[in-house]
Amino acid sequence: MSSEPPVFTIGAEGSFPWQVFHERHPELVRRLLDTHPYGPAQRSAVTELLESTLNGVVPPPPEHWADRPLWLDWDRGHFATPWSQAPFLWAESYFYRCLLDAVGYFTTGVDLFGPFKTAELQDPALDNDFAWITETTFDTALTAALYGNKADLGFQLIAGRADTTTHPPLLADDSAHLHRFLLDHAPLRVTFVVDNAGRELLSDLILAGHLLDTGMANEVVLHVKPYPYFTSDATFTDVGDCLRRLRKLPGATGDRLHHAAAEGTLSIRTHPFHAAPLSFADMPADLAAEFATGLTIFKGDLNYRRLVGDRDWDPTASFQDAVAYLPAPIAALRTLKSEVVLGLTPTTFQDLEPNWRTSGHHALIQTANLPTRR
Repeated sequence: MSSEPPVFTIGAEGSFPWQVFHERHPELVRRLLDTHPYGPAQRSAVTELLESTLNGVVPPPPEHWADRPLWLDWDRGHFATPWSQAPFLWAESYFYRCLLDAVGYFTTGVDLFGPFKTAELQDPALDNDFAWITETTFDTALTAALYGNKADLGFQLIAGRADTTTHPPLLADDSAHLHRFLLDHAPLRVTFVVDNAGRELLSDLILAGHLLDTGMANEVVLHVKPYPYFTSDATFTDVGDCLRRLRKLPGATGDRLHHAAAEGTLSIRTHPFHAAPLSFADMPADLAAEFATGLTIFKGDLNYRRLVGDRDWDPTASFQDAVAYLPAPIAALRTLKSEVVLGLTPTTFQDLEPNWRTSGHHALIQTANLPTRR
């Protein structure tokens, strides 16, 4: 693209990125220290990290980081400069990597966000909330996968518990086009770049199961984070936990997916770049090759930011143009919880509340690189 808008940074007081660092992160740290029996060294490292992000400079990756070469490669001149000057996406990603080091994750292997994820899966309301699973259609499964993104544990730190039952009209709705594409090109390999664990991942798995059961997909690949990330982002462990929980819900979706995994038609993968602080436009060739076959579904707010670039886009800018670098058809399913959005018509958002981009009330389903609508 010839002229891209500026990236969001965290320095403007009162802005959404500023609120994430000055309100969400302190609350996250408070809950982590209240939940885990961390010792003095870990507690000191966590509080020093938080203070650094608010008033200090970005520390370079220490020598003991196994992924230090990656972070040196992902740097864009931000190490040893004030956190307040760093791009929002870059700074947020690096904060979580530093947080893992502060609590000793790579020594203990203990998911610092694990207790929050476990509590969500143990919620007794899950059985009632997923009662519809016995009558799954494409629309119900797609809608559940979309609005499961409301149940983002990081977002809930400052926004309260997400309401996943009432929804205003979609700001963009390519669902019919997506369904038609799947029917016309079945069976396809469908890749999910998943977002959150818990309710959202359960819904993603139900959608994956529906695509396999109906023959729209002959293979489903789930791409997860390589380590705990952004409070509730899904890892290998979370997929296993959700598959086991799904087997206890009504219907046989969980059993069928367990069988699909045994057959190899459902698989789980990761890549270091899934935790990179950069746009997917910068992804390495081996990851791009993963998205070059069939359809790739990018779930959630963070993946949307990485799809189009975490920039101050005009909401009417072309979503298709922004993701034209991708090698094959894609769909984005996302609840808006950050300021980035493209592909809307002016009348879509002219009467919305002032914070419509970040409130978590609005959602969209967008497609790109699909054949022209019939």
